[in-house]
Amino acid sequence: MVTTRPLSARQARAVVEAARLVKAPHWPDTRAWHVVADGEVLVIVEPSYGGTSATGRNGWRWWIAGTAIPGRRPEPTREQAAVAGLAAWERWVTNKEKP
Repeated sequence: MVTTRPLSARQARAVVEAARLVKAPHWPDTRAWHVVADGEVLVIVEPSYGGTSATGRNGWRWWIAGTAIPGRRPEPTREQAAVAGLAAWERWVTNKEKP
């Protein structure tokens, strides 16, 4: 959600509480998931590669949609990546953290 001014903490919390993790439209090709609220993609979650497992996967990475703000490290599950991404989105949109 791109805004011209910061949201209040209450507004941002309402958006976060309404958010849902859904398969991205291009999921069959990328295995990406979207965290969506009110029809807008807030966070993108994708598999992370570079691990030592047989598939090379080492978790899930997230970033705030429409920005270059990525997560710092892979999360073990896509749900944990979605939660971490939403927390970062909430800080960013309430202007507590600048990109």
